[in-house]
Amino acid sequence: MHQHKATPLLHVHMKLARSFASSGISKRALLAATAVLLLISGIGVGIFSSMRQHTSHTIAVIPRTCGTWLWEAEHTGATRAAASYGQNIYWNAPMREDDVQGQIDILAQAVSRHMAGIILSPVEELPLRTPVRNALSHGLPVVVVDTDLGLPVSKQLSYVLNDEHLGGQLAARRVGMLLGGHGSVAVLGISHLLTTSSERARSFETTLSSEFPRIHVIARSQARDTVSEEQQNAEKLLTANHDLGAIIALSEFSTRGAYYALTEFERTHQTHLIGFDQNLLAPIRTRDIDSVVIQNTDRMGREAVRIVAEHASTTQYGKRMIIAPMLVTPQNIDSPEVLATLDLGWYQ
Repeated sequence: MHQHKATPLLHVHMKLARSFASSGISKRALLAATAVLLLISGIGVGIFSSMRQHTSHTIAVIPRTCGTWLWEAEHTGATRAAASYGQNIYWNAPMREDDVQGQIDILAQAVSRHMAGIILSPVEELPLRTPVRNALSHGLPVVVVDTDLGLPVSKQLSYVLNDEHLGGQLAARRVGMLLGGHGSVAVLGISHLLTTSSERARSFETTLSSEFPRIHVIARSQARDTVSEEQQNAEKLLTANHDLGAIIALSEFSTRGAYYALTEFERTHQTHLIGFDQNLLAPIRTRDIDSVVIQNTDRMGREAVRIVAEHASTTQYGKRMIIAPMLVTPQNIDSPEVLATLDLGWYQ
């Protein structure tokens, strides 16, 4: 999607196809998504050219990356909310979730086109502060989604954030139930580049120590750059701790790495895995992953668009909204609440 060329769009399609396959989506839905993406790849340049001519009615939405359940659900929420306000959505993102400069470039382009507003999910906090300040200096309303940049709320700057404290509590209480109140756990994927990860870890351990004092955290590890590195880290952990009761994986990469390691060691039913990766839900059905904490990015997208669309007609200060996450288990994976949160029908 970045650069609006056929090859990146094909890459997005491939990422979505892999996500759909790993999440147990039906073949009919996969074919429908394929058709839509192929259509976009053919006419995308025309769509973006048209948007440049009407940017006063276009909101730029710039997630950390594209082609995943996490961010395409935001796409759905934003698109549907924008339609109700007579607005368009300009959706663009880096191809990799660690591409800080790519996201800065996309943000700069959106500012130069004088969009109606910008909705941003920062790849990292510190590098995005100055570009966001620049957008604000141009008079654009900005809504930061999922990550607190450390910039104060103002008339033009708002936040729509996931409740990381609640996410940590959900994971801790799930572990307490699974282990019967006693045992050992490990926490993987702690990133100090994003306060969201640190808050998850802090909330998890605080809740665990206060409500389940006989469950002990015996290992903690920093986030790695790739899934393979996370897998190697998890394999070392499993080799050294044969009686490990549960793994808490705080990111997409650490969740996948831990899952692959548990599968390799044939311990998926011995060591419980609670993750934070809504692209990896299919193993919940087979109980190879116990549960996953998911963000309601669909609602985040809707609320962010509403803030931007109503900005010109309100004299109120910016907002700081906190959206509750949800724990997906084998018991509720097909519930209406979970399915609504994971709706990818932004093209409908």
